[in-house]
Amino acid sequence: MTGWDALDAELARWVETGRRCPVWLRDDDAVAATPALGRFLMLCRSAGIAPGLAVIPAHATPSLADPLRRHPEVAVLVHGWAHTNHAAAGEKKAEFGMGRSAEARRGDAARGLETLNGLFTGRLLPLFVPPWNRMGADMPELLASAGFRAASGFGRRPEAATTGFRWLNTQIDLIDWRGNRSAMETDALLDGLCRQLADRREQGGASIEPIGLLTHHLVHDAAVWRLLEALLDRLAGHPALDWPAVAVLIGEAARP
Repeated sequence: MTGWDALDAELARWVETGRRCPVWLRDDDAVAATPALGRFLMLCRSAGIAPGLAVIPAHATPSLADPLRRHPEVAVLVHGWAHTNHAAAGEKKAEFGMGRSAEARRGDAARGLETLNGLFTGRLLPLFVPPWNRMGADMPELLASAGFRAASGFGRRPEAATTGFRWLNTQIDLIDWRGNRSAMETDALLDGLCRQLADRREQGGASIEPIGLLTHHLVHDAAVWRLLEALLDRLAGHPALDWPAVAVLIGEAARP
């Protein structure tokens, strides 16, 4: 069994357990009001979910405030500082990797938090999203000292070594970055999603790591939009799943 049938079967197993798996959606690289952003926000609203929007502070424009006023459910997140690669030649791209001094990295992170607080007073969450989902191992401590309470990368969340600091990662990227940079092959994406669901169901326990979907509205082509629409149509409102607000997931707000 593959594809949508396999996903339906796994969700049915969750229903049988009487538990619900938490899911959330993070969209990266927002800088301004665009038709693509408007489409993304309306799609999420129609599905009844509240996404996290990772905004690049150095490039964020005042125009971004207008669509966010119309979508108070959206959480604003800090996406690095300028999304600039500082890695040495031959290394994987990173803005906050160990190749820069701790002082410089902490300073840019703090500047990002301050800048977006000024643009989106009362809307910003102290959650840091490193560009390319990559940052130095010492960053949680640096981020905590700069006022952040959580970070979001890609893959399984690491063990929290900094007291009070949380991880809220994504695991399912809708874009095939290493291939045609369009939509991931549907069966491969759904297989990954089923494995994420099955792992959490089989582990049991009261604390379930949320499954995070990752999108990039500015580079979606028609195939990516179709895949996102199909996923939300299948997942949003399903009795096996829970879609808490990002603030709830990182402990910055109580569950309503």
